[in-house]
Amino acid sequence: MAMSDGRRHAEAPGVFYIAGAGGFGREVAAYAAECLAAGRWSGRLGGFLDDTDADPAAFGCALPVVSTIDGWCPGPDDRVVVAVGDPAGRRQVALRLAGLGARFVSLIHPTAWVAASARLGEGCIVAPLAAVAPHTEIGAHVVINVQAGVGHDVRLGAYSVLAPHAVLNGFVTADQGVLIGSAAVVTARRSLGTGARVAAGSVVYTDVPAHSTAHGNPARVAKLP
Repeated sequence: MAMSDGRRHAEAPGVFYIAGAGGFGREVAAYAAECLAAGRWSGRLGGFLDDTDADPAAFGCALPVVSTIDGWCPGPDDRVVVAVGDPAGRRQVALRLAGLGARFVSLIHPTAWVAASARLGEGCIVAPLAAVAPHTEIGAHVVINVQAGVGHDVRLGAYSVLAPHAVLNGFVTADQGVLIGSAAVVTARRSLGTGARVAAGSVVYTDVPAHSTAHGNPARVAKLP
């Protein structure tokens, strides 16, 4: 998997598309516009790719839905970022787009801090006021939401999602498709298996096995249904 260091941002000029026109997609559209305004990206926004009846215009978003996901024909200078908030959904959409030959872009908001030694896979979203500490490795298509924090030496697998104000402390290892709820905290050196979930507001002091959920403070672990 190609990764880039934290000093780099999307530099390729072209047209940028957002896969997903729901509430999170409209947030990402605002972040993308601010990346363009700040000179982080060079080009323009082309619109949303979406398979639902989402209507961004009903919420005052001027960016149109231009295609379904599978109906999109990416050009050589087109880039896309997946704006789906659920890990499984992110994975599905990213794989469908990859099958079309899409090229992905990572979105790092101008107010986010990403350490120079951090490494990010393609298609990541680092939202406003989020922080990614030194010597982290972030997989492809990860979301680090508003004011979320990733501590030093964290390993965070592809398609994972940190909700607003979530925190992974130093040396946490998380496999693919992990979901950390709003204001949840995973303490240092814990391990989270594939598809693990941490409920909003929880504090995790023990490892969380694959396809399990942790909830409460201290968090208790239960197998997902």
